[in-house]
Amino acid sequence: MFKNFKRKRIIRGVNINAETVIINKTNNITKILLVLLILIIWTSFYIKTSYDNFKDRSLIQKEIIIAVKHWYNINDLSNELKLNKNFLKIYLKKNNPDFKLIAWNFKISKWANIEQILIDLQKPIIENEINITILEWWNVYDIDHFLTKKWLIEKYDYIKYITNSEKIKQLTKFFPFLKWLNTLEWYLYPDTYTVISNNFKINVFVIKQLDNFEQKVYNKILSKHDNETIQDVLKLASIVEKEEKNIAEKSTVAWILKKRLNNWWMIWADITVCYPHKLTANECKMVITKYINEKSEYNTRTMSGLPKTPIWNPSFETINATLYSKNTSHWFYLHDTKTWKIYYADSNEWHTINKNRYLR
Repeated sequence: MFKNFKRKRIIRGVNINAETVIINKTNNITKILLVLLILIIWTSFYIKTSYDNFKDRSLIQKEIIIAVKHWYNINDLSNELKLNKNFLKIYLKKNNPDFKLIAWNFKISKWANIEQILIDLQKPIIENEINITILEWWNVYDIDHFLTKKWLIEKYDYIKYITNSEKIKQLTKFFPFLKWLNTLEWYLYPDTYTVISNNFKINVFVIKQLDNFEQKVYNKILSKHDNETIQDVLKLASIVEKEEKNIAEKSTVAWILKKRLNNWWMIWADITVCYPHKLTANECKMVITKYINEKSEYNTRTMSGLPKTPIWNPSFETINATLYSKNTSHWFYLHDTKTWKIYYADSNEWHTINKNRYLR
């Protein structure tokens, strides 16, 4: 009798423990399911918030131009614009824009959201060709100022490019005469150029200038000379370019300046004064007296020899007149301030007389 009772108690105890285990398991599963539910809800909320943020916020920080290729798909487009490809797919599926992407160049607006991006991708850039003229007596600061005023570049972008040692090194592969230079000021040929106003590229423009110099100047009259001679000719020609406007007189002025150099005279060319101050021609006119006695590697009023680099980009006519200058007995020249006619003198005495006559 007692044995049976004990057995029943044991069996009953086992039943109680089993029920407890089942209840605990049920509670654990419930907790797990609850955590999973919370994670799902949180993930859904996060994805929705992120998608809404993608849909509404600005995705492009600055205006860019992209070249869409004919094989582009959503992944290529999202990579090009650095967009979340999954969100882009969702947006396109929900909104189903009514246009077909074509292979072309497109300008994407600054601060554009996804809606504006899709609008911009429906407006291919129609290239607008314009002619711009770079004048003979402009230096690189004049050119940079001109391109900036034309809204083709940001200020100083041109300067940065033509003084970038890595860019010059790369260009040397195509234009060997650029070796050892730290600026392209020497070879940016003044001329009229056709450019794309709404897709202006500095590298393309500079290559046009260099190619123009190679074809019109280097191949014709400079290729037989060594680099040192070429550099000296260009330095002097850049001075002659501004010192004398009349082509017929340029070779005589060039000879006078050469004669001064060969006799260790100072050139005394006022136009060399401003270059180290990175001024345009018009800016220089306003302050030239301020720097006239300043010592620098450019001021031929206070130094012997040629400036460190050319100070303008001279024309073929001026370079040719400098290279083949006209022998003369003159040592001095000046211009009538009203007519700009040039007057020469063989001595300082006659030069003083000319000053009294024509500088008024």
